[in-house]
Amino acid sequence: MAGKSTIHFFGGVGMVTGSNFLLESEGVRILVDCGLVQGKHTAEADNWEKFPYDPKGIDFLIVTHSHIDHIGKIPKLVKDGFRGKIISTKATKALAELLLHDAHKHGRESLYDEKDISQALGLWGTVPYHERVELKDAISVEFLEAGHILGSAMLRFTRDDKTIVFTGDLGGGNSPLLSLAEVLHGVDYLVIESVYGDRVRADDKNRREILEDVIENAVRAGGTLLIPAFSTERTQDLLFEVRSLMVEKRVRSVPVYVDSPLAQKITEAFLANPEYFSKEIEERIRKGEKIFDFPELTFVKDIEHSAKIREEKGSKIIIAGSGMSTGGRVHGHEKAILPDSTSTLLIVGYQAAGSLGRRLIEGEKKVRIGGEEVPVRCKVEAIYGYSAHMDGEQLLEFVNVIGKSLKEVFVVMGEPASSNFLVQRIRDYLGVKASAPEAGDSLTIEL
Repeated sequence: MAGKSTIHFFGGVGMVTGSNFLLESEGVRILVDCGLVQGKHTAEADNWEKFPYDPKGIDFLIVTHSHIDHIGKIPKLVKDGFRGKIISTKATKALAELLLHDAHKHGRESLYDEKDISQALGLWGTVPYHERVELKDAISVEFLEAGHILGSAMLRFTRDDKTIVFTGDLGGGNSPLLSLAEVLHGVDYLVIESVYGDRVRADDKNRREILEDVIENAVRAGGTLLIPAFSTERTQDLLFEVRSLMVEKRVRSVPVYVDSPLAQKITEAFLANPEYFSKEIEERIRKGEKIFDFPELTFVKDIEHSAKIREEKGSKIIIAGSGMSTGGRVHGHEKAILPDSTSTLLIVGYQAAGSLGRRLIEGEKKVRIGGEEVPVRCKVEAIYGYSAHMDGEQLLEFVNVIGKSLKEVFVVMGEPASSNFLVQRIRDYLGVKASAPEAGDSLTIEL
């Protein structure tokens, strides 16, 4: 018989970012993710706070995927005394190494240093999908395909005949590069994300056609099409799609710039881990197809080049970080194109409340960038069909398929309205016990 364990909800509750959960029994303490808080106005202060547990007492840190809101505080955990074992998929570790060094270089100098990153990587082991890893106190973990970004995983913890799954973030099948999230059965407890728990994305199925129309309209207007995009997954999805549209002559050939040195490194890391793509894409890569390479593409490496491409006449496409316009090179381009009525800003992913990207979608006509007030005259478009998250209907169906084994569902990683809406639907439509924990909550389960 399984014993009793406690889940402590320290991050990723009441908000989308800052994933940090502790699974604790008498004989083992297991962290799930250790991410930065992003987007909200108190994020910097939140990230500097002391951990609500003793890092020295943690045995394992199990990582769902490499987004910075799931990994960004790992070096701080090490700096504060963690000496346990870190485990993820191989692709997650490869991407995390690049992202952690980049985060340190761009503003995390005091939160942790390069030595802490190196020490974390030295504690970090990798396992493939579906290999059960024995931890301690008779608890094991298995990594399952989550379909969110390359190498992303759901974590299934098992002891005797009881199981809890932490979904991490779940892909909705919208990436042209990845497999679908696996279907689950025989799960007792589920900790599930809810980024889009309160909405349905109508444009998922025809997202490429919508992208084609946006590109053609932007090119016809003669201005710049600027796409703020995360360096990990979203940039690669867009490169693959734009390449396909140009190769198939579905859009006109114009210069395409990726203005992010990190995105170039991430793209190279993707290609070094082909086994994490969908089977179709993996086969195309192994046959020699260069899925991210086409004549119109240029990776921008330095600030001088970044400034020069803004001065180029004629239509062009610029993909630049960051994805929520919270910083990075995209700000220079936004200052240039937002006042330009011939240009287009295309939003292709989730925008946290309060972020510049969110305010632009909501129709603000003046925004401040780097202390400068910038008028918004360009066209602002949004395509949510490239979201790396399941929408509300998909999340509900994901829970439904698990079936009668479910004892309780804990809804996390969403803004309160989104999480609470999904909770209510799980209760009303599926008759399953569900709740949206608050920060600091601790709940006992049979495991």
